[in-house]
Amino acid sequence: MHLHTFLNILVYTIGWLIFVLAQARNSVMSNTNGLDGWAGFKQWFEVQWTNLLVRAFFSAVFATYIIQQVATKVQDAGLGLHALEIAALGGFAANALLYQVLGMVPGLRAEVSKFVPPPNSEIVPVSKPNPNPTPGAQP
Repeated sequence: MHLHTFLNILVYTIGWLIFVLAQARNSVMSNTNGLDGWAGFKQWFEVQWTNLLVRAFFSAVFATYIIQQVATKVQDAGLGLHALEIAALGGFAANALLYQVLGMVPGLRAEVSKFVPPPNSEIVPVSKPNPNPTPGAQP
């Protein structure tokens, strides 16, 4: 394997991982779930590992195509980026796109708040309106 090819793969992977780390950080920092700190990151990973594995697989399978598409778009925009920069953007973009697409697949969608609810969450029943109100009663 040539050094240039190895560096492209490495930078593509780093771009992919940066998206995952940003996603994990956003989830841990959110107040809509009970994730906190390193333990929260581990809980997030336990909930998301299948989704991440599927995204990693398809990102790897289509890596060459994705990098070519990013390179074409960058050139069409008139930007002068090098191959390593394009590979990094490709890895990030591949993960971002797959995150959105696979989020629509019910079996792969993992709502962290369902698995790790916020510590102060309560289930408050919603009252239904009375179908037979008493005449003259205040609502």
